[in-house]
Amino acid sequence: MLSGLFLGYAVIHLLIWLWGWRLWVQTGRPTALLLVLVASTLLFYDNLRIGMGRFIGQGELLYALSMPAFAWHWSMLPLLVIAAGAMARQAGLGWAKNRLVMGAFCVAAVLLSALDIPSIFSMQLHPACLADTLRYSTRVTTAQLCPGSELIISTGPGPLVAILVNIVVLVVGIALWIQRDWPWLTVGAGLMFIAAGAFASSVWSLPIANFGEICFTLGCISTAAHFARQDLQRRL
Repeated sequence: MLSGLFLGYAVIHLLIWLWGWRLWVQTGRPTALLLVLVASTLLFYDNLRIGMGRFIGQGELLYALSMPAFAWHWSMLPLLVIAAGAMARQAGLGWAKNRLVMGAFCVAAVLLSALDIPSIFSMQLHPACLADTLRYSTRVTTAQLCPGSELIISTGPGPLVAILVNIVVLVVGIALWIQRDWPWLTVGAGLMFIAAGAFASSVWSLPIANFGEICFTLGCISTAAHFARQDLQRRL
């Protein structure tokens, strides 16, 4: 059952998130890792509400339970841009030590947030079905129509902000791979980019993209913790 897959995703995300907080304490409470953990707080919840949708049923309760997932995503995702800059700085990359560069990361995050945050106050969600799953979404394709529902192309922000955030993290990951021989941020962001882009037109784009989120989050947490640990060892 596809619902079971999303419930599995929810458990994996929760375990990764708790592991990340443990690493945060162990590595001296680094800012980059904190930002990653804040941004990924509701990833387990997003998968949980999809996995539980068929049991809750269509209606006001599932609608209300769906709203926080979208609101958090639209407002918190750009924090990963600042986190990427902080990782580069903690890794000792020369260009990232410049305050103007870090300021640019922060400004970019604010601008990206400004693109999506207004959508929170005009949110319109519609029932979508795929296999045995039921969820509320801003977009309903022909392949995800529930019985009696209408086709909704989109009533929310497009994927532009998510794409730009992914690109920023991927570029920083490539720099860390080349200059610090650490490939895992590139791997995580690259898999997310492929999962969300190459399979965007597939009927199964949602479970594939959500698997990409697991890879992306693992890449971000492991990278932030790795360079925080190195920085902590240098200071000791």
